[in-house]
Amino acid sequence: MARMTVEEIYRGEKYDVMGAATADYLMNGRAAEYDERTWLDMLLVKHALIAAEKMKNEGDTVSGMTDDMSSSSYVRWNENDNS
Repeated sequence: MARMTVEEIYRGEKYDVMGAATADYLMNGRAAEYDERTWLDMLLVKHALIAAEKMKNEGDTVSGMTDDMSSSSYVRWNENDNS
């Protein structure tokens, strides 16, 4: 059971979402119906979800986040920002 930062999940040794998405792209290429950026975003989401399931099974958590609170409550934005 470990508490990890988002950067450790994306670039760390245990889950390495970025490396897994890159390897997937290099090995399998891009689906023809998607542009490159969209496909890369989809691969990142795919491998982030895989890592989330592994984290759940191993009891790991993201630093500062717990199951006590909805994940959407961690998102903050300025409702007055019109940019």
